[in-house]
Amino acid sequence: MMDTTTLILFVAAFVPAAFYMLYIIAFDDDKPEPPLALLMGALVGIGAAFAVKYVWPSAGTQVGTTPSWQEGITTGFLDVAIPAEIVKWIALFIFLSLNKYYDEYIDGIVYSVCLAMGFAGLWSVWFLTDVMGTNALTLLEMILFLIFILVPIQLAAGTMMGYFFALAREKHKLRNFLLSLLLPILIDGVLCSMVLIIGNHWEYYFIAGILFSILAMIFYTQAFRLLEMDSNANS
Repeated sequence: MMDTTTLILFVAAFVPAAFYMLYIIAFDDDKPEPPLALLMGALVGIGAAFAVKYVWPSAGTQVGTTPSWQEGITTGFLDVAIPAEIVKWIALFIFLSLNKYYDEYIDGIVYSVCLAMGFAGLWSVWFLTDVMGTNALTLLEMILFLIFILVPIQLAAGTMMGYFFALAREKHKLRNFLLSLLLPILIDGVLCSMVLIIGNHWEYYFIAGILFSILAMIFYTQAFRLLEMDSNANS
């Protein structure tokens, strides 16, 4: 039986991912996607997280440590970004190929972000589970890390992945499919490496401002471009 504290932590782990997911869904107000399809996208993301954990057990386990910059870059890419983004890319490719509601450019970002937030939500649960039973300050630091670091990284990578998936619907398919994988790996790898190198110091939270700036620039630029393409296609 799940006690109250565990339930609260479990909900807290999913709240940031759910918030970002709902925010992105709201952008698709002209022709909204069916709620069941959006939920399925998030569940596919949860399944992708299990797949990464099974195929690459060390993935993500060292986030929050303070290795040398060489170790930080190696871990950020090999143990975090590469396995996570490859599995999410495969999952998104299969999901969109089978999704009959995927009929607008903006849907690429919407479904990719839903998948990324399902992935980030479950990973958040695992991180909070690791610090359960510790002091309140450690729990607070982990929750702040999830809200301002882990989930925004996944959101930025998911937005970029969905954008190039959408472009690949009609032109330069090979190039755009490659970019939909390589650029999220780059975003995830660079940002995770920064977190690993800096570690749990004051700069650790200063990264939050950088992340939100990058996130805002990526999302608004890509999302509004796809909305404009949908508007031109429907006119």
